[in-house]
Amino acid sequence: MVLIDINQTTLENYLEIKGKGNMENKSKEEPKIKVSYPQDWIAYNQAQTQEKILFLELLYEITSQIPQPRYKGNGRPPANLGEMVFSCCLKTYLDFSSRRSESDLKLAQHLGYINQSPHFNTILKYLNKTVMKKVLMKLIEASSLPLKEVEEDFTMDASGFSTIMYGHWLKKRSIYNEHRTFKKAHVMSGVKTNVITHIEVTDGYVSDKVMLEKLICSTSRNFRMREVSADKGYLSEKNLWIIFKNGAFPFIPFIKSVRGTSDNRLPIWNIMYRFFRDHKDEFMEHYHKRSNAESVFSMMKRKFGDYVRARNSIAQENEVLCKALCHNLVVLIHEIFELGIKVDFSDVPQEFMCKIEV
Repeated sequence: MVLIDINQTTLENYLEIKGKGNMENKSKEEPKIKVSYPQDWIAYNQAQTQEKILFLELLYEITSQIPQPRYKGNGRPPANLGEMVFSCCLKTYLDFSSRRSESDLKLAQHLGYINQSPHFNTILKYLNKTVMKKVLMKLIEASSLPLKEVEEDFTMDASGFSTIMYGHWLKKRSIYNEHRTFKKAHVMSGVKTNVITHIEVTDGYVSDKVMLEKLICSTSRNFRMREVSADKGYLSEKNLWIIFKNGAFPFIPFIKSVRGTSDNRLPIWNIMYRFFRDHKDEFMEHYHKRSNAESVFSMMKRKFGDYVRARNSIAQENEVLCKALCHNLVVLIHEIFELGIKVDFSDVPQEFMCKIEV
């Protein structure tokens, strides 16, 4: 990857290209125009009324790309892995227990999406398999690829999913000892469509800052990034450099303890600090794209629940990943009508899908 020269002119030219104008000539008395984002109600209504039908189609299409693990000839043959992922995600989409989702799986069988409706204990068994995590993370990345030409600005954040129905992340996140009862989803997403480009699920006590490199590097493999916005929890010299070396400008606000620039700092730290200090309003215009990260978690939790039903740690992680995959498919359905994109998962390169080893 060709790196951008780190200097003030580069940043000014970038902002001018984005339509912000020259920072030095920008008048402070210039009236602010309130930006509105009107809803395309025709596209919204079409997406909402046809969502479940298209969700089944897209879920079947992407899970049918999963290679079946080789049967070693010992014991009972395993269930079809693609069908089990389909079943787990449909259960998550409905936000039902495994028992209550059995009737919907039988309907999916009659419609030809799966060959056999699995027993509810089989669904729970596969949710607790480590191989499911590898498969689901690949599917989440694959489900974001149809929007690779749309997204160029990204944001990241983390939020907790309770493992007990009466625990709430907003109340527990400041109590360190209570974090163990949560699974934490670290998410990188596009700011235009809110599609998730990469996700890492950890225990509740894992710091946001240490997960930035995985989120950035995984997203940069599939997308051309121009801006990355994140809150102060991600601020560090190393993280600013990781974002920049992957081709994007980091818009992370500086904390009060940062007093100034230094020759011992990396150039990207000094450049972004001066921009934050001297042109704070313009800096915050870019930074406020970070609010889209809150929209991602709001969409996931309102539609698919803010807690996980599973009891085991692996199953809890896989359940959160199922929520992320369902979220991406719902986003694609909306953009089919909003942007007119075409979604065809058969075009996903076979080498992109992981080789399953059990």
